Amino acid sequence: MSLLLKRRSHSETRPKDVPDKSKQQSQPQQKHQEKHELQERPQQIRGKPHSSEQSLNRLGMSHQQQSTSFSMAGGMGRRKTSAELISEAKLFLGETVAGASGGGGAGGAAMQMMATGGARLVSTRRPITPREPGRVLYGKVALAGRPPSAFSMRYLQNEKPAPRQLPALSGTGPTTPMPTRNGALLGQSTTETLIELLKQHSGLKECTNETVQHINAILQELYTRVRKQERNFKRGFILGGLYGLVECTSPRVLLAVARVVLALRVTGSNLTGACKLIFKVARHEQNDGLFHDHDVLELLIDGLGRASPLDEPEACIYAYGCIRFLTASSAQDRDDALNRNWIGLGEAIKAPLAAPVSATLSAVPAAVLCPRKLTGQQTLVSRLARHGAVELMILHLQMLNEAGATKRLTGPPLHTLYQLSAAMRALADVSQQQQRLQLQLQLACPHLIRAAEVSMGELEVQANVVRTLSVLSEDSDCCETLHNYAARIGLLLGPSCSSSGASERLLAVLSRLGYMLGNILAKHESARIQYFHNDVAMEYLLNVLEQLGERSPSSVALLDAQIKLIRVVANMSVNPEVGAGLGNVRCLGSVLLKLLSHTSASLAKKKSAEHQELLHATLGALHNLCFYQDKQTTDSVAVPATAAAGSLQSLIDELSASLAEVLANCQTAATKVELTRVLGNLTRNERARRCFCAAGGLPLMVQQLTRQAAGQDYELRTCAIGVLVNLLGDGEQRAPFLQLRGAELLSLLLRGSLEQEDWFLANIVCQALWNLLIDGQCAVTLCRSGSILDEVSDLLADYLDEDRLNAGDGDDDDEQPGEDEHELETEKETDDDDGDHDALWEDFALVATDLLERIQNNFDRQQPQTVLRTDNDDDGDVFIEEM
Repeated sequence: MSLLLKRRSHSETRPKDVPDKSKQQSQPQQKHQEKHELQERPQQIRGKPHSSEQSLNRLGMSHQQQSTSFSMAGGMGRRKTSAELISEAKLFLGETVAGASGGGGAGGAAMQMMATGGARLVSTRRPITPREPGRVLYGKVALAGRPPSAFSMRYLQNEKPAPRQLPALSGTGPTTPMPTRNGALLGQSTTETLIELLKQHSGLKECTNETVQHINAILQELYTRVRKQERNFKRGFILGGLYGLVECTSPRVLLAVARVVLALRVTGSNLTGACKLIFKVARHEQNDGLFHDHDVLELLIDGLGRASPLDEPEACIYAYGCIRFLTASSAQDRDDALNRNWIGLGEAIKAPLAAPVSATLSAVPAAVLCPRKLTGQQTLVSRLARHGAVELMILHLQMLNEAGATKRLTGPPLHTLYQLSAAMRALADVSQQQQRLQLQLQLACPHLIRAAEVSMGELEVQANVVRTLSVLSEDSDCCETLHNYAARIGLLLGPSCSSSGASERLLAVLSRLGYMLGNILAKHESARIQYFHNDVAMEYLLNVLEQLGERSPSSVALLDAQIKLIRVVANMSVNPEVGAGLGNVRCLGSVLLKLLSHTSASLAKKKSAEHQELLHATLGALHNLCFYQDKQTTDSVAVPATAAAGSLQSLIDELSASLAEVLANCQTAATKVELTRVLGNLTRNERARRCFCAAGGLPLMVQQLTRQAAGQDYELRTCAIGVLVNLLGDGEQRAPFLQLRGAELLSLLLRGSLEQEDWFLANIVCQALWNLLIDGQCAVTLCRSGSILDEVSDLLADYLDEDRLNAGDGDDDDEQPGEDEHELETEKETDDDDGDHDALWEDFALVATDLLERIQNNFDRQQPQTVLRTDNDDDGDVFIEEM
């Protein structure tokens, strides 16, 4: 016992012991003390909880059995260590933690236990993005009265006085001799001469490179003069000279014509015509390089500044279509990269980026930007941002919203909103590399929410607006703005509740709304509370989940919508108030139970990535909700009378049995981990423990641990032991556990964890042994057999020896000559790891010391009983009665 006393004297986190008065009590009092000994001992430990309890809390282990078993919950009064705070910060930033393989070291165990969590966030991929075959203005959308994607430029016209119709040209080509093509002479020519030269090419379509160069030289000279505000010529006269070139097939000529038209600061139909010319060039990806050669994009933004989306909607439609094409050329590649890497990343792609990343994505574990993103595209986006494109978009958005507030948007203004939101979404895809653009888009968030409300009933347009918002929600700054509107965004689910069909576009809207809300609720505590207390938003969410659950999961779009909406529930229930309240919300339990049953059955028939993700999202929601149900159902026999129909509280029995069935049939390790996590939280509830064990849960958990005793799936092993600790908190499960050779299993797990110096795993195994030894009969049985408890005692005594741990630590104390800065930094990191290692051992030592004392006390009580029976059999009954 000297070792144990030494251990206590050196532990700063050890609470003061309550003096043992058992020797001063009479024999009946001693028997009563033995029965309640454990109740006193954990209270001593809980008086100042240590970090292992906080860690086990995150594994979802039992807290309800405070009076009958070892406490598995973290204390709320303990100050967290800096390592815990950092680990929790990483967890809530969405970073993944690589599982410790085969028990790992102390550092791996510490990170692993933080990765589980009593209530944790759920990540997901981006919603499914439709792939268009090329650059088309509307794709497959069939909006009534929309401007065409393909068009013919028929005429440009003067604005003042009335529009002037130019005479039709014969199309026979120039009739006058062509002057010499000497560029030096163009600067000496009058403007009238330049226009006459252009008119010689009226009606031109196909042309040689030499002709293109000659026409461009003329247009460049004309552009230079127009930009100098030359006033000795008429605007209509110049437009008349440009008219004959609009059918030319050369994109360089078309852009040059558009530059001159925009430089004239035209409005009305001429502005629309210039936007159409630029759109005609931008719709072909091979022409993107032409936009880097001059200031046509800046001129386009200037032109849009003179247009109204209500009065000149076509100019806005084609202009924003151009911006959308030019800035979204590699957005699909980025979507693919994000969805390939959304979960399970060991490290981010180490490709050099053209600009620093200013924010990480919350919907994915790490922000991995596609290395194939074009540098030229980023340059175009920067130019647009510097020239005020986003501010202009916000202004146009406000104008459309104001008009839509008084009268429903239809026709061209509605189509303008479609293109404007699509262009803003394309800019948002690149915004994470450009801080200025990021801040500008942040200001657009409230206006986009209003636009989504204005466009209700127009699914095609609303889908585009919501799609833009979903992309912006990946950015932390934009999410900071959006979180104030969480419940208002939830109200957008309303129209879909009354929809009789489930079209692909409707499912796309639901998926993106769910994705956006899931991102917001993953980051902001106030948004979780705000959403939960909005009865209308909650009712819409429940209705949508219920309606989607009634449909056969026949399409990927339906599964994607369910994944995103279930994630809303999961991330909302991280908050204790919300998590507890959702347990008594109507139909939510039945929805989750149905999804659990259907998705697991579908996976058993045919493995599907979407079904797998939906199952894990469902288990993530159940994991969080079950964590707060340990005290919600105090009656261990009947369902509480206050439980709402279909709520989680009313279905604890069915859920416990269903989880046992799914786990028994599950073949995927990752899914088993998720299942055991849910069970770790659920079995904190007494009624759930009984129902789970009635469904064969105890032998099932022993089976999982038997398979994993020497396996490589560390996370499954730790979670399964946590479930076992909870189950052994009930007295009726201890004897059956012994019959399943559970004591031998725990001894084997303890030896393996100690040999690996995995103090975290050894800690929870000790707590399982503690709960097992609460039962007096189990303790007697194990003490009589002797071998198991002897082995456990020897192991604990050996690994509680500080001298053994400190052996070899002093060999490297002397500073080695020639250490450089890198070596010193490496040494500092090693010291930090050693500190974590020591803290985990300290936690293990506290629990192991109590367990070793208990084992030795049991042996001490058995020893005099055996001696007295040898000397005087009549005295043996007294000692047996004491047990």
